[in-house]
Amino acid sequence: MIRNSVASKLWLTIVAMVFLVLALLAVLLQQFFVKYVVQRETGQLTNLATSIHQILPTEDPKTALSVLTQVSKNVMQADVVAAVPMTKQPQLVSAYAHFTAAQRKNFDAGQPVVVRSDAGGKSELSVYEKLPSSTQTPGMVAVSQEMSVLEQPVHRMQNLIIFDTLLAIVLSTGLAFVVSKNLSRPLVEMNKAAEEMARGHFSQRVAVVTHDEVGRLGNTFNALASELAKTIEQLSIERDQLSSILTSLEDGVVATDREGRVTLANPPALRRLRSMSVAEQGIAVMEKLPDRLMMLFSHVTDFEEPVVQEATWEGRSLSITMLPLYGVDGTQMRGTLAVIRDVTEERRLDRLRKDFIANVSHELRTPLSMMQGYAEALLDDISDDPEMRRELTEIIHDETLRMKRLVNDLLDLAQLESGQFQMNMDTVDFSQVMRRVARKFQALAQDFGVDFELRIADAAMLMHADVDRMEQVFTNLLDNAFRHTSEGKIVFSADISGRHVYVRVSDTGAGIPEEDVPYIFERFYKADKARTRSRSGTGLGLAIARHIVTEHGGDILVESTIGVGTTFTVILPILQADSAEEAQQANDEALDKE
Repeated sequence: MIRNSVASKLWLTIVAMVFLVLALLAVLLQQFFVKYVVQRETGQLTNLATSIHQILPTEDPKTALSVLTQVSKNVMQADVVAAVPMTKQPQLVSAYAHFTAAQRKNFDAGQPVVVRSDAGGKSELSVYEKLPSSTQTPGMVAVSQEMSVLEQPVHRMQNLIIFDTLLAIVLSTGLAFVVSKNLSRPLVEMNKAAEEMARGHFSQRVAVVTHDEVGRLGNTFNALASELAKTIEQLSIERDQLSSILTSLEDGVVATDREGRVTLANPPALRRLRSMSVAEQGIAVMEKLPDRLMMLFSHVTDFEEPVVQEATWEGRSLSITMLPLYGVDGTQMRGTLAVIRDVTEERRLDRLRKDFIANVSHELRTPLSMMQGYAEALLDDISDDPEMRRELTEIIHDETLRMKRLVNDLLDLAQLESGQFQMNMDTVDFSQVMRRVARKFQALAQDFGVDFELRIADAAMLMHADVDRMEQVFTNLLDNAFRHTSEGKIVFSADISGRHVYVRVSDTGAGIPEEDVPYIFERFYKADKARTRSRSGTGLGLAIARHIVTEHGGDILVESTIGVGTTFTVILPILQADSAEEAQQANDEALDKE
């Protein structure tokens, strides 16, 4: 815990420094005090010895020495030994014998000699001074004091130093704790804020209460956190925008590293990669590019140039564009970016455009060629027979009408597909529309020798519809039925189920091949001319019919069998009883106003 705490480390450092300084100071003070006490006592003993040296030559030296000895014993706890000559005291002779040469020289010169000795386990401080003597052997006075006398003030001084040291340590400990806490609190707060920012919470700030270096560090941290929060927010917005763009793209986007491992892929790309990997390896491996794309990847990484290729996959036409990706420096290649685009619809539309041009050219070329040939025949006066000239003129007229129908059908189809075709919707009785259309084909049925039957209920079938356009739809369906039925029967019927009416045009003609059924509503589709009567349509009628039915909210279906016949079913919504009455009433009111 201490190892991981700045406050504890700072507190322990301050306490340890104070303790070391105080301990060193205590040792030095103790040595200084001991030395001071010893020097002071030495000086006092020397003064005492000097006083004895001055007093002893008085008239009563024995009495003076006795007084000085008692005073020294009681006041200074010192022992005084004096003898003139010194030989009278063996103790003094022994002390003189232990003098060093320098000490003897000082003693002989009349200077006091200080000696510290250990005898009998006791430490003693002695001062020896020379006394004048009438003999050749000088006298000597010795003032001695046991060192134990000095221990009492030393112990008191030691206790005082220890007490002061402990008190200083306690006070410094508290002060160090307060200082370390105040210094470490901003650091701790910044650490907690940094940990929260690491978890994604960038709103953290630290409280700044000082203006020193720590306070400036706190202000800098808050500014950094604010800028980082703004940067992260901007990056998140850009990331979300990029993710939304990639997700909404219909094209597949794949990014890889230098080894071909996938680092980014949007949903369309993931679907393509999954299907390719399953087809190649039997399992879905999404971490690396499939072999089909690895060939392009090798080319891009080897030559560091974009490559574009079209391929067919699962019946779809794919355009694959792969280009190198570079690092921040713009020189080191860090991977590739591939865009997989499904161009099936574009290719289909391109084929339709080409087929449309070819079909229109073909449809226009035939009548134009016939018109040109017959017109040239008329100009050349190849026959004076009025009947022949009339026949040629009728042929030219028929081909002109055919071209007009083709152009009108193309215009109608273009308007329907672009949504610019205007429908004149009104409430109509659809049964009346069917009867009117059926009357047009009664005479045609007799001419072709085909049975034609109208099956319709007596009840009204009210709906919102454009009468002219609905007549155009069923006229086209019945015209196709008559043209493809050489003999047999054609039935034009309607029945109601729920909220829809099912109108069927059935014939017993040649039928439509199964493989052609899905394409009969495309432009310029035409049945085999071998199965038609003398005239052929433009190939646009069913495409126009489907668009008109779709505009009415309905649908058109087809069922056909070769040699059995064909049935077209048109499903249209009808009005309910209440809605029909309201619509009919509104329609009647509008007619009255007119």
